[in-house]
Amino acid sequence: MSEHHAHIVWQKDGDFSHEGYNTAHNAEASGQSLAMATANTEQHVDPEQALAMSLASCHMLTFLALAAKKRLVVEHYEDNPIAYVEQNEDSRYYVPRIRLRPQVRFAGEVKASAIESMHHKAHQHCFISNSLQSEVIIEPQ
Repeated sequence: MSEHHAHIVWQKDGDFSHEGYNTAHNAEASGQSLAMATANTEQHVDPEQALAMSLASCHMLTFLALAAKKRLVVEHYEDNPIAYVEQNEDSRYYVPRIRLRPQVRFAGEVKASAIESMHHKAHQHCFISNSLQSEVIIEPQ
């Protein structure tokens, strides 16, 4: 088992009431900082985006490991993940699905079936996807 620690810091800035308050905060891990806030600000990463990024990053790293084991050289990997937020029947917000749209460029020709198989295996072995209840949709571009 391994532990992965993070640190979240929020400080009151301006008014704090039921009518509104500042949601900007910092998330820190391994000495690195990420400015975060709720989804209503464009200057910060919101938790839903961070969730999508974490899943996409885990999927990518697992995919790269699989490609390397197969002696396939990946030149470029890019993804534009989307986390969908909806309300359930109890009017609680949740993320029912996350869509990954990876674009992968290899040094040589690789069969589409091999790429699809690697994405499938990456999804099976990605510990973040194994930790989520959300549906994960993978649409290679």
